[in-house]
Amino acid sequence: MSPDTPPSAAVASVADALEGFVAEKARLRAEHPLRYLFWESTLRCNLSCRHCGSDCRRDDSTAARELAPDLVKAQLDAIAQRYDPSAITFAIIGGEPLIRADIDAVGAHAARLGYAWGITTNALLLDDARLASLKAAGLATISVSLDGLEADHDSLRRHPGAFAQVVAALRRLIGDPFYNGFDVICCVSTLNIERLAPFVDFLAEIGVPRVRFTPVFSRGRAGRRSGLMLSGEQVRTLLAFVAAQRTARSDIEVTLSEEGYWGPSWECRVRDGLHYCGSGTVIASILHDGSVTGCPSVSRRFLMGSVRERPFLDLWDNGFGTFREQRRSLAPDSCGECVHWELCEGGGFHLFDPEDPTVETCGLRKIGEMWE
Repeated sequence: MSPDTPPSAAVASVADALEGFVAEKARLRAEHPLRYLFWESTLRCNLSCRHCGSDCRRDDSTAARELAPDLVKAQLDAIAQRYDPSAITFAIIGGEPLIRADIDAVGAHAARLGYAWGITTNALLLDDARLASLKAAGLATISVSLDGLEADHDSLRRHPGAFAQVVAALRRLIGDPFYNGFDVICCVSTLNIERLAPFVDFLAEIGVPRVRFTPVFSRGRAGRRSGLMLSGEQVRTLLAFVAAQRTARSDIEVTLSEEGYWGPSWECRVRDGLHYCGSGTVIASILHDGSVTGCPSVSRRFLMGSVRERPFLDLWDNGFGTFREQRRSLAPDSCGECVHWELCEGGGFHLFDPEDPTVETCGLRKIGEMWE
């Protein structure tokens, strides 16, 4: 937009863009084109992090329920017959996915079909041999969890020496850029909120191209009594930090990851566009036991069925009304008749708590920017 654009024209342009955004969300709900498929390959993990939002555990008690590779491959085959696989990201997560040696074969199968496939990992098992295996399997994207500088990361992960191991893995990735995408994901909590600037400086210095910050949210071990949840003032600090870094830096990309809607003061300053929670409309997950849902972070009370009993595409086509048509009825009571609803839609679906719909999840209220 030109600096000489009249104010009235600028307002009209913004209004048109917002109207288009709302219309596009309606189209996606109606057409639900799959764009991102998570496979929660395991709940087993080699860590027991203080902020873990799932049921991950450091034992093999859930191993017997994990899906066999051939069943996952069959779902990928069927999806590739319906959709263009090159338009779908297939993301293998956990638990810690690298605990399973057979995910590489599933990834290779996905690559042969044309999917862009990737993993999210704590990187403790990402040694030279495993990285070579992933590379040979056609890995396209990799996200590595690193939650601040050494003291902060090791404390949150409850594993002395974890930071050094992750940094060694980052250096391996930086030294061999075979992938299409690589970034660091940082969970922001009360532990590290005051040391984000030196953390970003460190990442840029070693050559990490992108960092995504996401506030710890109240799920699993990171419940409201964990002491990890950010206050409203701390969230505002995070938003201001990300906005400033995006303007000031050219050596590393800084963004705010999936969380929720932060209102007109912040949305396009902390990421590239308005927040949109695509859970159940463009995003789906096959969980470790075969259950199917939207984003893997949503409540397990939003399960649509299991691929052990029905094909994924059957569930995708004939389920997910909870995510597509019934969202407002499931949103917290505080959403009410909020004027932000069409843009916000209650924030991220993972923030909904069907056990207690009165729980305040509104980001705008938390940071004191709610207006009517």
